[in-house]
Amino acid sequence: MSKPSLQFVLVLYRQTWPAVASNKLLSTFLQEHPENHLLIIDNSPEIKDVPIVGEANITYQQYPENPGLAPAYNLALAEASKHHHEWLVLLDQDTTLTEDYLAAILADKQPLDEVVCRVPQMFANQKQISPLLADTYIDRNWHCPPIGVTNRRVMAINSASVWRVSFLKKIGGFSLEFPLDFLDHWLFYQVHVHHKEIEVLPICLEHDLSVLHYQTMTMERYQSILAAETRYYTEVEIEKKQRHLQQLQRRTIKQFLSVGNRSIWRATWKSYQNLRRKRK
Repeated sequence: MSKPSLQFVLVLYRQTWPAVASNKLLSTFLQEHPENHLLIIDNSPEIKDVPIVGEANITYQQYPENPGLAPAYNLALAEASKHHHEWLVLLDQDTTLTEDYLAAILADKQPLDEVVCRVPQMFANQKQISPLLADTYIDRNWHCPPIGVTNRRVMAINSASVWRVSFLKKIGGFSLEFPLDFLDHWLFYQVHVHHKEIEVLPICLEHDLSVLHYQTMTMERYQSILAAETRYYTEVEIEKKQRHLQQLQRRTIKQFLSVGNRSIWRATWKSYQNLRRKRK
């Protein structure tokens, strides 16, 4: 069984390296498999001490202006291409990796070009949040694809997804139109429109999905999510715009009844009204 060459990218934001969920596991893995490389992109306003930097296969770069995920991923893609890595692994500071996951992505069982992405099953609060079937608009009644290779329309979160470098280069890299939010929607939509396949790995990981926590989310971040949603459903999957409009209306009512921060539901209502005007 062949072992693919992996380029990892880990994006940090206001997080120290010792607080990263999988720092010890990653350090050990990279020591045992020096042919792979880790690029740490720190979008924090201040430089953090990363003890493992200095190893031959670990690089650290800081961007205090916090340009988002897409620029960091594009930088990692350039590094992967430069060093002839076959796969690019996107990592998040809030995902807890396992030895089984690293072993699975190191063993390349999908050499065919049709499989352009490999994803684990991601859980938050004991509920699977990724990958999800995306033939229709994803709402609270989502459904999950089975384990294995599929050509069904699938959406998954960025973190722990493993991408074929040749495919990413073919689609022009990561879209700067979605530098942070909805980048994952855009990316997996590219798999669909290019008629490629995804492998769902028999691996379960835990992820702390920040967008589920209104009580700790800043208004700036929530406004970013709303803006990305609007752009996505008016420029990419336009056929789902009406369904998204209905979802915004329901979300407004739910937030009015259950979210203490009144600015949240007002922002959702405003986004709903703006989207209605764009429909006319």
